[in-house]
Amino acid sequence: MNVLAINAMLQGPGLLAYLGEGARFLVFGGLQPAEGGAATTLLAAAMLALPAGAVAGGQLALAQADSAGDLALATGIATWGRVELADGTWVADFSMSGPSGAGQVKLVVQSPPEGDPEAKLYQGGTFFIGAVVFGG
Repeated sequence: MNVLAINAMLQGPGLLAYLGEGARFLVFGGLQPAEGGAATTLLAAAMLALPAGAVAGGQLALAQADSAGDLALATGIATWGRVELADGTWVADFSMSGPSGAGQVKLVVQSPPEGDPEAKLYQGGTFFIGAVVFGG
């Protein structure tokens, strides 16, 4: 699903209903594939809440199911992400970067070791979805 399709679904409750129970926000390292392409190295996976967020002003703000966060699955630099349904159906892909990068989604790592890239996740660290907003 591309940004135009997401924006069209944001005109009503369509996208939240489509995501349903078990939708996930995934973070990957490696080269971002074409939309819906084969996944690379999975660094973190966050189960989305039900509903998966809230729509306001034509924007969807995602919500994580577990307010305590989810654990990072591997260590690596986040370069892209994906939202998918519980059955693995692709919904949307997006680029990721640290706060100073050009990614569509910015990743903020709290207290990273000195000299490490700003978008580097650490296996076993807690991963939170802060403010991921689609549309607008």
